[in-house]
Amino acid sequence: MTPSERTLSTADVDDVFEVLSDWRRRAVCRYFASSDQTAADVAALASAISEHGETSMVDTTDTSPSTIRTQLEEEHLPVLHRIGLIDYDERSGAVKYWGSPTVEKWADHAAAVTQQTDF
Repeated sequence: MTPSERTLSTADVDDVFEVLSDWRRRAVCRYFASSDQTAADVAALASAISEHGETSMVDTTDTSPSTIRTQLEEEHLPVLHRIGLIDYDERSGAVKYWGSPTVEKWADHAAAVTQQTDF
């Protein structure tokens, strides 16, 4: 798959909202969108998202870095990879973000509605 084939410009609306349906996936998108980085490893993402979860009062789930890392590896990064928003290498833990203005816009909107200002 080439980077141009990974864009969500022609994606089904269901895919966009699937990405946005979980705060951890929104946090991954906002992490990359709010920085100059387009790549990170799972450990760095888990640490940043753990801090985000602790300060945003998203829910009562465990927001420790190890729990977030497991959740990212087992569920959330594969979803983002399948949809084409990221490339995720399970062996190395490398994540490459391709970006999507549509997803980023809606993730920002969700953050504003829930009054989460970090990322």
